[in-house]
Amino acid sequence: MKSKYIRMVRPVAWIVFLLPFSLGFGIGATKNTDPFHIIFALIAFASWMSFSFMLNSLSDKDVDKFHDGRAKDMNLSNQPFVTGEISEKTALYLALILVIISLFFAWLVNYLFFTLFIIANIIGYIYSMPPTRFKTKPITDILCNALAAGAALIAGLSIGGTNMNLLFIIGSFIAASVFYIPTVVTDYDFDKKAGLTTSAVFFGPKKILMALYPLTFVILAIFTFVFLTTNFELKISSLIIIVYTLIFVIASNIKFKDGRLYAHENWIFVPFILLSVGYFIYGFLKIADLIGIP
Repeated sequence: MKSKYIRMVRPVAWIVFLLPFSLGFGIGATKNTDPFHIIFALIAFASWMSFSFMLNSLSDKDVDKFHDGRAKDMNLSNQPFVTGEISEKTALYLALILVIISLFFAWLVNYLFFTLFIIANIIGYIYSMPPTRFKTKPITDILCNALAAGAALIAGLSIGGTNMNLLFIIGSFIAASVFYIPTVVTDYDFDKKAGLTTSAVFFGPKKILMALYPLTFVILAIFTFVFLTTNFELKISSLIIIVYTLIFVIASNIKFKDGRLYAHENWIFVPFILLSVGYFIYGFLKIADLIGIP
């Protein structure tokens, strides 16, 4: 079994936020980007993710015991707050250390990056912890994840400072909502058993999945406009988002049967990690001035 600290912070699950961060870094990087800022940014990102997922695990200790391991990066019934391997007091001390590290290194990148990471850490707290605990409330569970992904995208862009296109950012926020909705549907059974009122429980799994269609229409409209009116990098990224969103939405609805979404976690994790690696490599090639931009 993995280390209790690895199970606590769930690094595999970071992939869903690594993609918007790497996307921003890749299209925002220039040959003038400071390599030290990249290192500082990655430390800040890892600390933010550890902080957020640790609080998520802590707040869900009475819920995760119902989990069966389906469609997640791990069987949440084995997380260390459920098994009693880590105390709540220890977790709160670690959370304080992690948020300090995150903000300290964010400050070393630039002011915008620092401001975004203040927001991102606040979202990580109010999403999981009482009295807000927005992850257990309809709509706010989706909004918190989309806002966190949006913050990650803009933070990635701010490292290099280029391609700060407002319409592209808004479209990415909506796309993040679309990618998150099926995850609350996969959690429907055990969230309902635990007495939570997530968006899937409140609206019903079928209705919340149907919301993907109008959202996808908006995404297509936004990114088609971005594709037609912006530079090469934003055109390619817009095309990737359009194609993947269509595949994702169609597949989500095909795999929904008898009130349950039969989806393996790798249908999100694999394409997300491949795209993340691709955008990081692209950004590093731009910084090394080894690639020209049409």
